[in-house]
Amino acid sequence: MTTETVALKHYNSLFDNRQYSAIAERIAVDLRVSRDSVRVSDVMNEITNTALSLCNHSHYADAWLRLATFCGQNAISIPTIDAISTYLLIYQQPGDNRAEEFELTTKALLKAYEAMDTLKAAVSCANGIHGWRGRMAYDLLAASDLLVQAAVQLLIDGNLSYIREKLQSGLQRITGALHEGLRHSERPEMFDFSIIRFPTTPDRR
Repeated sequence: MTTETVALKHYNSLFDNRQYSAIAERIAVDLRVSRDSVRVSDVMNEITNTALSLCNHSHYADAWLRLATFCGQNAISIPTIDAISTYLLIYQQPGDNRAEEFELTTKALLKAYEAMDTLKAAVSCANGIHGWRGRMAYDLLAASDLLVQAAVQLLIDGNLSYIREKLQSGLQRITGALHEGLRHSERPEMFDFSIIRFPTTPDRR
């Protein structure tokens, strides 16, 4: 038998229809669609693909990441994420950790998207504040938004050039914030980080 045939047989032997059906119901509620909708079917197919990959099927190695990306981008609830993770653990083999990677990546994405919405609102409000402290706060909030965007792209295995662009823009905002402190603070030395240098070789302790 091929590796794929063995994986499929193993998947079928472990399949739990009760948990599978319960997850489908949860996803329908989270997406606010009917249980029979195409969107629910697409998610359930990705869950099946992830389960097959955990049974060592070679065709679906990245299915867990596609599933995590969808769940994070579509605000799938924490209880549903937990239910999916518990279901995937049925299939996970010793030494594999992709079920846990799915859970943690999805929750990180979910909270990051929530943070981005909050940060964008904060940036908008801070934009009108007068005085150097307000301008500095505006730059720092904008930097935070850009850095969270970069983190999201890292989690979903996004484009490296886009990630670099967001990191560069974030650093420019941080630099702008420090310049506000240097120019206008009664203690400008508190915002002087000119002696700090990025190491050429990162410390990986």
